Amino acid sequence: MLDWTQVLTYIKGRLSLPSTYLEKNDKELIDWIKLTAIPEFSTYFPDVEWTSVLPTNANYKVPGKTNIYRFFDEEQLDIYGIKNCYFSLSSSYISGHPPLGAMSFDDLPCWSLSVFKSRFFEPFSNFNKNYLFIPPNQVRVLPDANSENFVVEYEREQPPDLRKIYPSLKRLFMDLALANVGIMIGSMRSHYGDGRLSTPFGEIPLSGSDLKTEYTDMKREIIEKMADESLPPIVIDIG
Repeated sequence: MLDWTQVLTYIKGRLSLPSTYLEKNDKELIDWIKLTAIPEFSTYFPDVEWTSVLPTNANYKVPGKTNIYRFFDEEQLDIYGIKNCYFSLSSSYISGHPPLGAMSFDDLPCWSLSVFKSRFFEPFSNFNKNYLFIPPNQVRVLPDANSENFVVEYEREQPPDLRKIYPSLKRLFMDLALANVGIMIGSMRSHYGDGRLSTPFGEIPLSGSDLKTEYTDMKREIIEKMADESLPPIVIDIG
């Protein structure tokens, strides 16, 4: 699992001057990455969470609205959108969904056909519920959910402890964090006129403008890569 120790070690290994000097301490680096890299990364690879909505509870009701409800993220992270809402099976039953599963292998073909017909018909049923996300944390349900509890599956910003970033995306996030810190450090060093820093180890060239340009280009490439990798796979049926 990715953690801040790994991220900071990676960044310092790439950005520190030969004296291991870096203009920002660990807390300042983490705060900057939380402000920049995490929201940018989450735009392409958001975290997915679930939460319940209780229409009869006043905390979930929007005053003056009969079919709009609030839902809450336990960590109070920014919510990007709704993936799905899960209601009771009542509308499915009305659409013909069998109440029980197949009781035997011989029953399976008829049961499967009934499920298919129900799922096909349900979107056109007057009892089917539709939903719409209203930022920052509301959902409109039509027809009204009334007293029926339901579950919202939603996309949100990645948690700040990095625990939900997939292992396959760790390097991509660390590169994005590095690029953002590199741009900041490059901007700071360029204020010294790209001169040289006197240290106990001798004078060290700052090269702030070059650093800023390098990591600006790097960030552009990372954004393009995230945009490509976040696209759903395309399946071509040749037959």
